[in-house]
Amino acid sequence: AVPAAPASAHVDPEHGLTQQQAQRVLLAAGDLPLGFQPSDGSGEATALGCAGIDGAYLAHGVAPRASASFGHAISPAFVNETITTRPGEADAALAGFARAPRECGSFTSGGVAYAVSTLSLPGYGDGSAAVRVTSGLKESRPVDLVAVRLGDTIVAVAAAGAGREDAELTRTVVERALAKIARLR
Repeated sequence: AVPAAPASAHVDPEHGLTQQQAQRVLLAAGDLPLGFQPSDGSGEATALGCAGIDGAYLAHGVAPRASASFGHAISPAFVNETITTRPGEADAALAGFARAPRECGSFTSGGVAYAVSTLSLPGYGDGSAAVRVTSGLKESRPVDLVAVRLGDTIVAVAAAGAGREDAELTRTVVERALAKIARLR
């Protein structure tokens, strides 16, 4: 069992993480459960088509910004982490993300039907929200998305297990990401 992350992993509330700090605290393969390895590419997420989710994950033009993606060696599981610092905008980004199940409960993007529901996880940082996204694709599996505000920084985690399972992988990844950031202090 992994110890729970501190209830509040604070960073500089006025300025959030710097680019160098964000890069340094990104998850690495050694921080994840066995079998995860870095994925090819930069870890950049693409627009889903739900404004609240896209606003938390795709903060284009926001700096500092850092991201990493991992795939599992023997299953289709994956993890993505994106860290952005948004002075004066972090609260609004988290609030928009939290409204996603109401505003985008079901929608179609690129010809694919999606459903967004609230995911029950503990509260993290200075505020957090979690959703589960499922698609109408035959081979799809649920993807858990979590956004955590730490001062002016948003830590966004996407995790999908190998099948329709509980949020254990998601909790583990979020708690390890926040514990890593807490060690900056």
